[in-house]
Amino acid sequence: MEKRVTENPNSETQPPPPPNHQMDADDDDENVKQLKECSSLYLSLQDCLVDSNRDWKSCQKHVQALKECHERRMKK
Repeated sequence: MEKRVTENPNSETQPPPPPNHQMDADDDDENVKQLKECSSLYLSLQDCLVDSNRDWKSCQKHVQALKECHERRMKK
């Protein structure tokens, strides 16, 4: 018994799904933009965490810099 696959000429072609976590990346970009002058510190912390295999202890200088920037922003 042979199965036949028929195409439905009335079906609409759908765009391919976005890559995994693409929407998360877009959300992150918006969140980073909200950090304004602290965004570069946040991104450098993220880089440090990637480079150190998520070792927060080795990234404490970045953590403290981001914290101080955030505190300065809150005082304004």
